[in-house]
Amino acid sequence: MNVLCTGMSGSGRTSYVNAVRRHAEAHGRRLHVFDVREIMFHLAHERGDDLQEETVLDVFPTALGAYRAAAMERILAAVRDLPADEPWLIVTHATFSWNYSVVPGLDVYYLTQLQPDAYVTITDGILAIRQRLTEERWRTVTINNLLWWRDVERSATEMMAAWQRKPHFLIGRKQGPDTLFRLMFEPRTPTAYLSYPMTHFEGADLFTKLENFRQELREHVVVFDPAAVDDYSMDRDAAIGFSDGSATARSAAADATESLQGVGGTSHKTGRARDLLLDAREDGDADGGRPVNPENLTHVDGQIVDRDYKLIDQSQIVVVYYPTTTLSAGVICEMKDAIHRGKRVYAVWLPSSPPSPFFTRYCTRWFRDERHLFEYFRTNGIGTDTGLPGTQDVQSVIGDQSPAD
Repeated sequence: MNVLCTGMSGSGRTSYVNAVRRHAEAHGRRLHVFDVREIMFHLAHERGDDLQEETVLDVFPTALGAYRAAAMERILAAVRDLPADEPWLIVTHATFSWNYSVVPGLDVYYLTQLQPDAYVTITDGILAIRQRLTEERWRTVTINNLLWWRDVERSATEMMAAWQRKPHFLIGRKQGPDTLFRLMFEPRTPTAYLSYPMTHFEGADLFTKLENFRQELREHVVVFDPAAVDDYSMDRDAAIGFSDGSATARSAAADATESLQGVGGTSHKTGRARDLLLDAREDGDADGGRPVNPENLTHVDGQIVDRDYKLIDQSQIVVVYYPTTTLSAGVICEMKDAIHRGKRVYAVWLPSSPPSPFFTRYCTRWFRDERHLFEYFRTNGIGTDTGLPGTQDVQSVIGDQSPAD
């Protein structure tokens, strides 16, 4: 499978793609990666042009377009020379946000020439994205601007994929390189959205059981986990680039959000993470003051819901892991959305009491424990080697609803 991969600045798309390439090499597979940005700068330096990262978007539009076209021509020539069994992955922006304007980063002509098999957008939590933007040009960028850009990047890529009738996948950076690797090299492996009541998980024991279930589920399907994008946590492996520039403040920001990190962690709208999302700046700042923006919290909430529905849409099935009797509005909404999209919903209900009819109504099948779910998968040919009955590769499935087990 050949893939065009996008992602906004700060999303970590390039490091993610390079991790996928190394993962492929470790598994004896060759993957050719082309980074449009790197090739643009390389061509400019070959010509003796002083193209700089800090000012590249200030270059006259026709000149910038010429650099991009030259880079795409070189990539197009390279991919045409590749053997048919050696896939390629092109990394680029779908859009740029600069001076409060959106600048397109995709060229329809070259997309038509390349004809990728799939489009992918790499994304991450908004605080982690802001954290990575350490260069001077990002000093005054706001959380609100980044939230809009993140959604525009996904939407623009999704639109190009729809135009070419190709699948589009949104992948949280915390998913790890195995996710994109399997989409590219194991196209028969089914894709599944993992739904569980995040706000009702308390205690290390429940998180351990969830992680064990998640790992076993990955042996059967490619899992899309909603917690792979956490807007209330930061990346401890990256430099922190908040605009105050204070080393003390940078350390405090990382330490204060440490307990919120990790796929599957609980996000709280309190404390330092909330303050960072409100994005206030004191009057004494070199760039002037800025009041808190409560709209950012509403914006984050809206994108969480929309993103989870997108992950359901790109998955063939939904798997629900439910360890508590407290019904979660989010899980029920996700189950209902999946069923109404014609997808199969398989649920594991762990409490000893029977589930509510408002739960079972939106199940294709439900099981009392994990063992019976995985036995059902093996018996009915749902897995890495067998795919999903009635489907081809990564195409969506329309499943029939049957009585609950």
